[in-house]
Amino acid sequence: MTVGPGWDEALERATSRRVTILVGECDSGKTALATFLANGLRRHGFRVGVVDADLGQSEIGPPTTIGLGLVQRPLTRLGDAEVAGLSFVGSTSPHGHVASTVAGTREMVERAIALEVERIIVDTSGLIAGPLGRALKQRKIEAVDPDLLICLERGEECAFVGRVSEGRELLRLPVGEHARTRSTAERRRYRESALAAYFRGAGRRRLAVAGLAFRATADRTEALGCFDEGLEGALVGLDDAAGKTLGIGAIRAADGRALEIDTPVYDVGIAGLRLGRQGSVHRIREVTR
Repeated sequence: MTVGPGWDEALERATSRRVTILVGECDSGKTALATFLANGLRRHGFRVGVVDADLGQSEIGPPTTIGLGLVQRPLTRLGDAEVAGLSFVGSTSPHGHVASTVAGTREMVERAIALEVERIIVDTSGLIAGPLGRALKQRKIEAVDPDLLICLERGEECAFVGRVSEGRELLRLPVGEHARTRSTAERRRYRESALAAYFRGAGRRRLAVAGLAFRATADRTEALGCFDEGLEGALVGLDDAAGKTLGIGAIRAADGRALEIDTPVYDVGIAGLRLGRQGSVHRIREVTR
């Protein structure tokens, strides 16, 4: 792995901080830095967890979810971490899903703490521009309450972080020259391939509607209580009895009494279903075939 400028200092600081959050634009090297920190902290003997809060380009868990990974061995990529938790947001973008994104990130940090993880790295999305980007990052910082904030920046794009980092350690690093810019098409292909990989080998589960709890995401005012043919192909979050995300599925048919869902999650543990806003429903007929 190519080490960027200031990364060794970042690792030194992270060794004495419980929670570290990474902030920066798209293609600024956040995920590479998260991998570097995770490996370095593991070498120092810490029990390490990584929260992947990039909904569209996620490596820990499928797109539309926020994932918690435990670092049990050296990582070649962030996706090598062992998935220990998921939080279904229902979209590959935080647009219209800020509350769910923030709540899911906090939930995964709390899950890591409950698992007695000693060092937690939070890798965020590249949305930082404009009012939405600033509000999203501010709310994530407030919700996660990190001990260390690391900003990867090319110019002044992260200047606002200083105003919301009071009482927290802040380290600003330049974006390394090896950071690679990906096109919109590349990002779309990654999302599609990641979903296809997740659903590879999935089985068809028939779930009785009467036996399911229908829950709302943080961005909905009420849970979805009925189904129709218009939901065919929609991505849904599948919960256990405690309301924790087990994984995701794709609705193939709904007749009012039962749902047929393609998912790699065994139906013995499925007790609830979660769907984001109608505007965020994903049709994935092609990538899950």
